[in-house]
Amino acid sequence: MAAGGKLTVEVVAPDRVLWSGEASGVSVPAAEGEMGLLPGHESVLALLRPGTVRVHANGESSRFDVPGGFVSFDSDRVTVVVD
Repeated sequence: MAAGGKLTVEVVAPDRVLWSGEASGVSVPAAEGEMGLLPGHESVLALLRPGTVRVHANGESSRFDVPGGFVSFDSDRVTVVVD
């Protein structure tokens, strides 16, 4: 994808959607270390360790402390599922 592209992002908990919309980037506490996801990133499925998910949109950053879960990224769509 060209520079300046957007991601479609959903951060979901078992009982509700925590964040949904377009973002320029997402960072997650993957089990193997911090992972940054930008438009055009290679597809990935990773477990999350306890830490902070950050969604970067419209010049602001939304933060969500998570106990764990997983992240799925494919075709500029990011789904973060938290425990």
